[in-house]
Amino acid sequence: MARGQQQGLNAITVWMIIFVGLWLTSTVFLVILYTGQADVLNENNRLQSAYRRMITSSEEKSLELVKSAQEGGPTVVGLLEEARSQTAALATGASTDDVGEVRTKRDQLLRTIQTEALVSKPDAFADASYHDSLSRVYESFRAERELRKTAEDRASQLESQVTQLVEGSGQQKNDFEKRAKDTVQQLAQCEADRAAYRGERDKVVEKLEKEFDETRKRNDVELTSERQQRAAAEKRLTELQKRLAAQQERLGELLIGPEKLATARQPDGRILTAVPGDDVVYVDLGRSEGLVLGLQFAVYSAAGGIPDDGRAKAQVEVVSIGASSSECRIVSVAGGEVIVEGDLIANPVYDRDRPLTFVVLGQFDLDRDGVFDTGGGATVEALITNWGGRVSAEVTPLTDFVVLGAAPKRPKPSSDGAGAGGTAPPADPVAKAWNRYREVSESAKTLSVPILTQDVFLNFLGYRGGRLAAGR
Repeated sequence: MARGQQQGLNAITVWMIIFVGLWLTSTVFLVILYTGQADVLNENNRLQSAYRRMITSSEEKSLELVKSAQEGGPTVVGLLEEARSQTAALATGASTDDVGEVRTKRDQLLRTIQTEALVSKPDAFADASYHDSLSRVYESFRAERELRKTAEDRASQLESQVTQLVEGSGQQKNDFEKRAKDTVQQLAQCEADRAAYRGERDKVVEKLEKEFDETRKRNDVELTSERQQRAAAEKRLTELQKRLAAQQERLGELLIGPEKLATARQPDGRILTAVPGDDVVYVDLGRSEGLVLGLQFAVYSAAGGIPDDGRAKAQVEVVSIGASSSECRIVSVAGGEVIVEGDLIANPVYDRDRPLTFVVLGQFDLDRDGVFDTGGGATVEALITNWGGRVSAEVTPLTDFVVLGAAPKRPKPSSDGAGAGGTAPPADPVAKAWNRYREVSESAKTLSVPILTQDVFLNFLGYRGGRLAAGR
């Protein structure tokens, strides 16, 4: 029994020892476990702080790349770096560019856009994203492309129109060249015909000149004798005129005058050659008859002679003077009239033997517009002197013609009785002009000097209207 109790105590001691050993072991294990747990918590806190600095929980939930991160696979940083590289490649084309380099390149591009100003509204690209900028560039490109397409379509239409116009112009050019060629051929034929006609005409004129020269040579002796006789007759006539003037002063209006305008109605020559349709004629007066260039003749029918009023059917002007004939340009022809060979020519200013003397007085309406011309009388005087005549201030027995225009204004009789009989005091310019006009008219009638009115004088020149050129 005692042995049994001893064995029981030993078992309890062993269990106590085992219990104490287990307790000590667990205590030591707990101490060790507690100490390591603190380090783990510190490390965990540090890791959580670092993780929070890198990404927040809300960001972790929103970012798909975080969800894609896997242990043993791509990390969040790796995914972020890959995203940055792709974004940089899209932005600048270089995957190694960081944010600063991307911004620097963008700012440089914006400055270039604003400086060059090649796009409309360059300020619209300031602070714009690459997507917005690309969209705006595309919109601008599309608008420009539409404008270009519209311009190309319009240019195509214009080119088509120009082609049609060029084709039409080419046809017109061909037609014009053909007509021009035909016209040139016709003109050449006309020139040839004209040259042939002029050659034949010159031969005829040359033949006529030879015949007239021969005739004139045969008559030189007779003509010389006649001129001597005429000179003697003129000398005798001068003496008779002086005696006549003395008798006329005595007889006055009882003296019978010569035939009306007999001397003015004497022809000066004839038409030698006249071809219908040609603008020149030839007359039988030449250098020996004292012709001057520009001298004009009135043309009359040989059958009818020169009428009292001097009205002619045509007017010609000397343009070339030969030895015994001259070429004349046709100035005018009355309606229905034709110049033919044998027609008479006359000019009251011209005389082949001696210069004629004229007295010009009065007011003249040379252009026949109903208004008297200033200096009209001077124009008539200049025409007379240029054509070989003489102008005198007074009427004498040697005066050949008096050319009278319209009478000046008649003065009013004075209230004191002076100037009776329709005259006025001589000091009055109006009265002076009127008295001189009346005196010249009466002297011409007294001396039987032919009086030519303005219309008759112009008719004898073949003048039919317009302005009379005094220097021709």
